[in-house]
Amino acid sequence: MGAFTNYMEAEIVKAFLRKATYTGSDVYVGLFESDPGEAAGGTETSYTGYARQVATWTELDGNGQTKNVGALTFPANGNAVNAVTITHICLFDAETGGNRLFYAPMSASKTLSPGDVLSFAVNAIVFGLD
Repeated sequence: MGAFTNYMEAEIVKAFLRKATYTGSDVYVGLFESDPGEAAGGTETSYTGYARQVATWTELDGNGQTKNVGALTFPANGNAVNAVTITHICLFDAETGGNRLFYAPMSASKTLSPGDVLSFAVNAIVFGLD
């Protein structure tokens, strides 16, 4: 189950309860090797060639879920010998740095050996809001 980060929770409160303006931006998907948690923990992967990928999302459906509109393909693991295991994804408001918005565990961890590519098909990334 995914969750908003502390940063995003504060932005929601500001926008809806304090009438402040939230300025949205592109949303980037980042890959993590451990749980990012609500307070910016965990380890974002850093294999050679890695880069966050920009994504767009559907409107909430009747189940309170949003899904990625287009397929997302991350660069191949360019490490010479080291595999990495991706356990979580996290949404950011920037391609590098930026603020964490939402995070969730992968339904199954994925080990990327050198040369392996991680791709998500259309509608494969599902975030639920309750």
